[in-house]
Amino acid sequence: MTQSATLIENIESEWEPDDGFFWKIRQGLFLESDFERALAKVNAVPTFSDQLVPARLVSLLWYVPLFMQWQIERVREHGGDEARYSTATNKMTAEVERILGVP
Repeated sequence: MTQSATLIENIESEWEPDDGFFWKIRQGLFLESDFERALAKVNAVPTFSDQLVPARLVSLLWYVPLFMQWQIERVREHGGDEARYSTATNKMTAEVERILGVP
């Protein structure tokens, strides 16, 4: 398996029902341990400043900050710590910016 395929598989697993971080926040469940696991997987992605980035990897990454922002109400409704969730969203956004760059 190539490095890109492994990175894609690792991040895709965080969208999986039941155990994936992104699936759980869609349900309103924010657990810092799940966030740290997902952040570590995103953090493992190198910066692709002068390289082609696999389209699937881009599709998995660019959506994360938007998705996390959209879920704040669900997290709040389920008693999640809004301040910690906001911090988590900012950290994840910074990682996506590091990887993909900013316009």
